[in-house]
Amino acid sequence: MGNFRISKGETKETDQNAVIIAMMDVSSSMDTYEKYFARSFLEEITKLLCVCYKNVEVVFLTHYIEAKEVGEKEFFTKGESGGTRCSSVYALALDIIHTRYSPSKYNIYAFHFSDGDNLPSDNRKCQELLGELIATCNLVGYGEIVNAYYRSGKLMDLFKPFANNKNFILMSIRGTRDTYQVLKIFSAE
Repeated sequence: MGNFRISKGETKETDQNAVIIAMMDVSSSMDTYEKYFARSFLEEITKLLCVCYKNVEVVFLTHYIEAKEVGEKEFFTKGESGGTRCSSVYALALDIIHTRYSPSKYNIYAFHFSDGDNLPSDNRKCQELLGELIATCNLVGYGEIVNAYYRSGKLMDLFKPFANNKNFILMSIRGTRDTYQVLKIFSAE
């Protein structure tokens, strides 16, 4: 799940640099409730990684049908209408990693938050790109935010084949307790 300790002897560049690729579905079904849990998790992960690495950067990516890089404020406040195609955000994340954050220079932590909806025609491509992201990053986390008033999609089931990979965390978030439980697992590694 990634090495959080800075080596005591010779310090390598990767021991000093980390990047968080924060990804969130901003389709109309992702409202304030869902964004609250994503914000809570990302704030705590950022604090944890800032203790472990000298330089920590955060890249914010939003998606519905299309993905784009945005600022932090827009990440937590903006919404879009239309369907959801998760492969678009994984493709953008991989492009940003390959062009700006070489794994030889950065420890890469990618976290995606969604309510689980995805266009069925996108599922195969979504799985393929997630597998590539897992192979590239120190750790990838998928957090499906479950709202009791809205039936979530099926990405959790789609991603279960990756659950045994040590570089992947599959999270079902129903409340604050779930968010902090995952943080405990993450920080214990």
